[in-house]
Amino acid sequence: MQKVPELVSDFNSAPRLAIVALETRVAELEAALAARDIFIATAAHELRNPMTPVIGMVEATLAAARAGTCKPEQLVYRLELIQQSVSHFWRRAEVVLNVARINAGNLQLDSEPVDLTTLMGEVVEAFAGVARRSSVHVTLVVAPGLAGSWDRMALGQILENLLSNALKYGDRTPIKLTAEIEGAHLRLAVRDHGKGLPAADREKLFGRFERAIGRGEGGGFGVGLWLVRQLAEAMGGNVQVADAPGGGALFTVTLPLQMRKSIP
Repeated sequence: MQKVPELVSDFNSAPRLAIVALETRVAELEAALAARDIFIATAAHELRNPMTPVIGMVEATLAAARAGTCKPEQLVYRLELIQQSVSHFWRRAEVVLNVARINAGNLQLDSEPVDLTTLMGEVVEAFAGVARRSSVHVTLVVAPGLAGSWDRMALGQILENLLSNALKYGDRTPIKLTAEIEGAHLRLAVRDHGKGLPAADREKLFGRFERAIGRGEGGGFGVGLWLVRQLAEAMGGNVQVADAPGGGALFTVTLPLQMRKSIP
């Protein structure tokens, strides 16, 4: 008979526990919806920005061409600027698309031969203007002809997001990109010489819509490093961040040299 009160107590507490669990779940869903809304608003802002100068340059170039006042070298220069802005827009659009695909469980990666030396050179060149305007020296160290089998677009986005992150948060210090083969794996590293990261904040960097304390300045979606981790893991690899020797942050991505044919 002494156990009856305990049974009654357990029975009475069950609804309360269910309510607490339900309230917790509702709070989580509300936070997720709020984060989604912020991301959508940020995406609209970030996708609109690079289009503003493109429209202006196209209109100015058309007006000059129609008036016959645009010299060939001026036309080439303006078209190069337009090309850079469109490429910037394309990279941002790919981020949005991949976030949506991952959230929906529809990310499709295909393995194909990739000349990593060429790809890394293209990524560095794509950010040359940003680096130059920020007075940041970017060094690329990769052996000629280094190649493997990966999803080219996913690998390019990993490199772009890591380089973009270093340019934004590396305190305008020199940046170094390296790639080397270690056994059956590729090791990519991007390091800056900035303030580095407190150990307690490192894991936050890879959260969706998260930035570590003190690194919230600048534009962007807040999903770049989260996307790096998602894409690296989808290709069978991983990403780590640590203090670089001598100061700064060191991001390291490890991938198998041969990604299997298709990963849904």
